[in-house]
Amino acid sequence: MSPDQTPAAASAPAQKVKNLTESLWPTPGVWLGFTAFGAAFGLIPGPINVPFAIGTAVVMAAVVLGLVVLWTPRLDLTKGVFSAGRAKVPATLVAKVEPLDAAEMRTALGAGLDARAYRSTRAWVKTGIKVTLDDPQDPTPYWLLSTRRPQEWVRALGS
Repeated sequence: MSPDQTPAAASAPAQKVKNLTESLWPTPGVWLGFTAFGAAFGLIPGPINVPFAIGTAVVMAAVVLGLVVLWTPRLDLTKGVFSAGRAKVPATLVAKVEPLDAAEMRTALGAGLDARAYRSTRAWVKTGIKVTLDDPQDPTPYWLLSTRRPQEWVRALGS
């Protein structure tokens, strides 16, 4: 124990958890594709009424983009709670975190996928993490999560 440490600080376990947040927003090309998809609905009434077609295109593009915003998952580690999408667990239940590069993620989503695993993945995010939990009450073998920052999540969750 160093002279400037109190006995309580010296005996406290090392803190492995820090705050970290990541939203899995689409890439610019994916945003453009979703916008075009929504706007394409304006082609349906186009031959009948051009102003209505333009209005339909604008409204449908806004609806599609709004759904993308609502459905964009978020990874969050705050106040000792780790959440991915709608799933949440105390960070103390995280037993192991493995970073996955693009090839490993592709394998993990394909032949290596356990059907019982919890997934929060997006096709536009190529890398990810595999989080194994130490929770005897949960039959889920692991969480498979897309992330653009796998190494940061490994450090934050302590594996």
